[in-house]
Amino acid sequence: MNRAVFLKLVIVIGIIIWLFAVTISYYVVHKPFTVENMLAIVNALADVGAMLALYVLASAIGRRVLRAIQFAAPLEEIVFHTGFGLGIVSFATFVIGLVWAKPLLFWLLYLGALALMRDDVRATWRVVRAIVLPRDSRWERWLAIFCGCVLVIGFFFTVTPPIAWDAQTYHLMIPQRAITVGRIVSPPDILYFSFPSLVEMLFLAAIALKSDIAAQLTHFGFLLLTLGALFALAHRYFNSWVAWLACAMVLAVPSLLLVSTWAYVDLALTFYALVSLYALLVAREADNARWISLSGAFAGFALGVKYTAAIIPVALIVILVFGNWRFVIRHLSFVIVFAAPWYLRNLVFTGNPVYPFVFGGPYWDAFRSEWFSRFGTGYWDTPLKLLLAPWDATIYGVEGALGYEATIGPLLLMLLPLLFLPILNSRTKDPNSEFRIPNSMLGSLLIFSVILYLFWLTGIAESHLLWQTRLLFPAFPVLALLAAHALDRLRGFDLPQFSAHNFARLVIAAVLGLTLAGYALTFAQDNPLRYLAGFETRDAYLARHLGGYYSAAQFINTQLPANARVLYLWEPRGYFVQRDVLPDSILDKVAHLDWKYGDAARTAEALRAEGYTHILLNRAGFDFHLQSDDDPITRKEINLILELTTQYLNPVYGAIPLQIETRDGKRSVVGASDESYAVYEWTAR
Repeated sequence: MNRAVFLKLVIVIGIIIWLFAVTISYYVVHKPFTVENMLAIVNALADVGAMLALYVLASAIGRRVLRAIQFAAPLEEIVFHTGFGLGIVSFATFVIGLVWAKPLLFWLLYLGALALMRDDVRATWRVVRAIVLPRDSRWERWLAIFCGCVLVIGFFFTVTPPIAWDAQTYHLMIPQRAITVGRIVSPPDILYFSFPSLVEMLFLAAIALKSDIAAQLTHFGFLLLTLGALFALAHRYFNSWVAWLACAMVLAVPSLLLVSTWAYVDLALTFYALVSLYALLVAREADNARWISLSGAFAGFALGVKYTAAIIPVALIVILVFGNWRFVIRHLSFVIVFAAPWYLRNLVFTGNPVYPFVFGGPYWDAFRSEWFSRFGTGYWDTPLKLLLAPWDATIYGVEGALGYEATIGPLLLMLLPLLFLPILNSRTKDPNSEFRIPNSMLGSLLIFSVILYLFWLTGIAESHLLWQTRLLFPAFPVLALLAAHALDRLRGFDLPQFSAHNFARLVIAAVLGLTLAGYALTFAQDNPLRYLAGFETRDAYLARHLGGYYSAAQFINTQLPANARVLYLWEPRGYFVQRDVLPDSILDKVAHLDWKYGDAARTAEALRAEGYTHILLNRAGFDFHLQSDDDPITRKEINLILELTTQYLNPVYGAIPLQIETRDGKRSVVGASDESYAVYEWTAR
């Protein structure tokens, strides 16, 4: 090496050392992020990884089982494989959980299964890479941007700690209890624990692999699967224009997007309802028995999500009766087989496959049966309300408010009536026109959505407990598809000087823009990035969103003895509590105690005998029900709780004594807004 080259090498080394020295020295003083920031981001990525791990395994299983079925497109293939595999993963988790529900076992079994199906995993990745989502027009590109932005916003909310009501009431409590006990055992006096648990078993797997945030992501994944199935269905039978618009309309339902970010089950039910119909449409088109079986399997999975899913196989069988009626028995057989695990579980644990309905069972009596159903409290006596339900649910429905309890946006109400307009100027010769869609296929979509709608309408007519638009979500993708098709048909009403179709698109674009702006403002207001970036701890985030409940839960966790047993009054949530608690799951505890025992002395004696050491009273919940006309609290029940708290209990959390006053003509709890929770222990005998 000559001297010039050596000198150049020394200079280069010196430059490298200098660059590193300046960079490292600067960032030692001016740290771009803290250890907390880095750990928070890594934690979020690990949650995403756990969710993806479940979905990859599910897709590989689905590919292995459904290898005999031919799919029309990669997106269709991945959606059906993953959805089917998730059902099988749920069954496997349930069986494993009956024996030993511990994270170590789940990790070992997961890694073993992945190793055995590594070829299927590689094949799945090739299918994913082959997925193409056409965006041929400016309108489609705008819709794709809208969908992408909405999904990003939803994703950021999903990777924050769970704060949703039903998630804390039972969706997360079921897997939490299994892990705490060490296996799945017979349910406590919480009726929701006996509801079909397909999704809760997926939550159990996600929590065992990582955390409750991974469980939330698992539910959010069902939104992605639903959109994928909707796009594939629309693209197969309509076109990409209709596909993008249908997906955008689903994402423009604020409450549906919000629910998808929670550890709920609604998007799983929505997905299984859609793909069961999808498979049936393909089966009718191809006269294929395998697709009939697949439709039945997915309908069975739907019955494993909620009891109310019973209407889904009914709707599918009605479609079959009007078409390929000879497949009805085959379809129904697969429905029964794939729904059976949850109903057999109930039969073993409670003696009633549909506990607590029809046959009753443990903890269930005449009082609770009447209390839970509230038959006769719906809209039967006001038929005009039933007729106007779509208008009222759309215009007056607000997320979290009494009534329909959901904000669903105006697009479905705006466009669906257009479907029934006559076609004045059909473009059937245009190969891109969707007026060529067979009437039988459109009829199947209409039959399915109408039956689900009538079932929902019957519910709101029967009981005010069913006044929830959320219960109609399984029909929303099909309704969105029909609405998008209705807009496409509007081309037939274009005039030489005015295009009704283009004007409607302009209105829809404005609605989507306003919807996206609303989502962005909600994102800015809540700012989930503070938690995701490590600037807000998990405890701080939960305290900010759950307020008094989380403070009371922390008191129970840190101040009560490990063997404490706590009975909740007017508080159905039990998650985040690390003691043996029995929540007031249907808010009937005081009324039921009064019905069962009649006075405070006998009630106190019975509760002591059952091993309860403490009572948690949701003072704000008590106050809410005193103010509400839906579940009036009798004077006798008020006296019962007052006598219990003054003569048999001492407060250990909360300083304001329980007192009742009259406010605005109604009874209310003194200081309920200042002190929302109290915890009591028994007085010495």
